[in-house]
Amino acid sequence: MESMSNRQVITHNIQSPIVTVPGSKYLANRYIALAAIATGTTQLRNLPQNDDIEAALDAITQLGASVTEISPGVVDIEGIKHYSLAQTAEINCRDSGTLSRFITAVASNLSTEVVIDASQQMRQRPMQEVSQSLRELGVEVGSDTLPIKLKGPIKGGYVELDTSRSSQYLSGLLIACLKAKADTTLRLKGKTVSSSYIQLTKNAISLFGGVVEEVSNTELKIPAEQSVSAASIDIASDVVSSSYFMVAGLLAETSVTLKAFDFNSPQGESKFYQVLQQMGADIERTDSQLTLRYQQPLKGIEVDMGDMPDVVPTLVVLAMFAQGQTYITNIAHLAFKESNRIVDLCDELNKLGANIEYDDDSIRVTGGQKLTLHKLSSCHDHRLAMSFALLGIKMPGIVVTDAQAVEKSFPRYWEFLETIGIQTQVVDAS
Repeated sequence: MESMSNRQVITHNIQSPIVTVPGSKYLANRYIALAAIATGTTQLRNLPQNDDIEAALDAITQLGASVTEISPGVVDIEGIKHYSLAQTAEINCRDSGTLSRFITAVASNLSTEVVIDASQQMRQRPMQEVSQSLRELGVEVGSDTLPIKLKGPIKGGYVELDTSRSSQYLSGLLIACLKAKADTTLRLKGKTVSSSYIQLTKNAISLFGGVVEEVSNTELKIPAEQSVSAASIDIASDVVSSSYFMVAGLLAETSVTLKAFDFNSPQGESKFYQVLQQMGADIERTDSQLTLRYQQPLKGIEVDMGDMPDVVPTLVVLAMFAQGQTYITNIAHLAFKESNRIVDLCDELNKLGANIEYDDDSIRVTGGQKLTLHKLSSCHDHRLAMSFALLGIKMPGIVVTDAQAVEKSFPRYWEFLETIGIQTQVVDAS
C-alpha cells in the first residue's frame, strides 16, 4: 500500500462516459476461500487487483494452497492437499474484515495451529460470533479478538449464531463447514443483516458443487466432508464500485454507461440504480449494459438500505445535492465497517456545512445547503475516500486526506476517475 497521501479534486469535464468496472471483490473473496478447499485447480479470471485480494491470496498460501499468477487479473489456485502443516501457520489479514472472518473459519479445518492477525484497526472489529461458534464445533480457539490462535479440525455439530452485526460470520462458516468431519447445523439468531451477501455465498458454494440445505428460514445444514471444485470462473464486475460512476454522472448532470454490469447479482447493491431512479434518474437497461441519465433535478426519498450498506456513503453524497430530504434507514450494521460508517461519514460531511442528522440506525440528509470547502478525512475507510472524491464535481478543490485507503478495494480508482474526466492530484499534508 502506498504511503499516506491526500488527494485534491482539481476539475472535471465529464461527458457521457462509458466505464467497465473491475471484478467484484465480494465474489472474489468467496471464490478464493472455496478454491483453497477445492479439489484440483481453479482458475479465477477478472480477479480485482487490490490489497484485500492480495491478502486473501497470501492467506490461503499460508494454509497450504498454491497460487500461480497467469497474467494480471488471472490466477490459478490449487486447493489444500494436506490439512496438517509442518509448523504453525501465521496469517496477516491486513485491513480486510471480510478475510479475517472467512479465513478464521476456513483455517479451522487444519489440525495444525494457525494464528490469525490483522492491522491495528481490524483488531478492534468484533470476532466473538465466529470464534464462539468454532469452539462449539470442536475447534480450539484462543481468544475472541484478533490476534486469534486456533487449532482444528472442525468436528461439526449444532451451533446457534447471532447474525445481527455481520453476515460475514455465517458466510465464513458455510464455506468452512463444507469440510467438517460431521454434518453441521447452523441456527440463526437475531435479525440477519446483509442477507443478500449470504445468498452470494450460497451461490458461490453451488458454483463449486457444494451443498447447503435450508432446513427452515433460520436453520441451515451443511453435509460433512464435501468434495468441491470449479475449473474456471469469470468474476462479474463489482456492483459497489459501479456506484461511484453512476453518482459521478448524475452530479455532473450528464449520462454514464456501465458495461458488464451484473443485473442478476443477489448482492443488494446491484439494485442501487433503482434507488437513483426513484430520485429522478432516467434508466436504460440493455443486456449487461446500464445507462443512467440526468434529466431533471433529483429529489430526496425515504429508502431502506439494509441490503445495500456499502453504497450508503455514495448515496449520502448525492443526497446533499438533491431537493428536499433523503431518509436512509436500517443501517445500524454500518457502525462495524472499516470506520463507523454512520458517525464518521456524517460528521465529516457536516464540516462542509451540510445538514445531515443521524442516529444508531438512520441518516437524514437535507439537500441544497450552502457548502464551503473543507478538508475531509477518509478515516482510513475506502468507501468514504471514494465517495468524498465525488464532491469535487460540485466543489472543485475539495481535499480528501488519507486518500490511499482506496487501495483496499479499488487501487486504480484515481486512474478510473481520470478516464471519465475528473482530474485529481496528490497534495501535501499541510
